[in-house]
Amino acid sequence: MANIIYLSVTGNKQGLISRGASTIDSIGNKYQSGHEDEILVFEVSSGLSMGQNVSFQPLDIRKPIDKSSPLLAQALTNSEMLTCNFSFYRTGMNGSMELYYKIKLTEAAIVSLNCFYPNSVTHNDSQPEESLSIRFKSITWEHVMAGTSSYSIWDDRSF
Repeated sequence: MANIIYLSVTGNKQGLISRGASTIDSIGNKYQSGHEDEILVFEVSSGLSMGQNVSFQPLDIRKPIDKSSPLLAQALTNSEMLTCNFSFYRTGMNGSMELYYKIKLTEAAIVSLNCFYPNSVTHNDSQPEESLSIRFKSITWEHVMAGTSSYSIWDDRSF
């Protein structure tokens, strides 16, 4: 079973952008009790490399079109500074979902937003999605279950 990922986004202008993003009105039958103010994330991709210095690539996500979509677009157009908290869940030994990993981005900004509306004839079982690329000043990785963490600052960037 795939991991379940949730994202909480707070903007310095709009406040809690993810408020109500995982409600029935927002994402229908994908709704999960207890995560109403978080964004359901299908996919996260990030990378860093070493040349003379460590270089971070923007963190990319894919998510359903939901209540937060217009607010995230507004955050992009207004260059809003964000704090993004990702929570990764897996199936635990007892069969229930357990929080095992976290990523936190601070002084983050959306630098790209793309929407995908599937062809209703050839892909009638697919739902609209969007992808976001997020640049950030700092990132924290934490493996909650194993008790390890790391922190890095990416200051060589421009918005």
